[in-house]
Amino acid sequence: MFHSGPIRPGTRGGQGHFSWGDVSGDKDRENYLGHSINAPTGRWQKNKDVHWYNREEGEGDDKAEELRKIKQAEDDAMAVALCV
Repeated sequence: MFHSGPIRPGTRGGQGHFSWGDVSGDKDRENYLGHSINAPTGRWQKNKDVHWYNREEGEGDDKAEELRKIKQAEDDAMAVALCV
């Protein structure tokens, strides 16, 4: 009367098979909790840091330092061009 094994073989989904990349392409992506942050789609998310609220305050320092160096180089180039 009872079967000795599972009706369907395999894990039937599960944590090992889950991917947020698959969710972003799914037609029912709105049903996943956290889909707007972990599986962003659309134009407004391109090159945006959607996890900005979860970052430590010092994590963006290298980008700020790079911008400071670029601005300094531009200022130096402008000074040379204006013979100042």
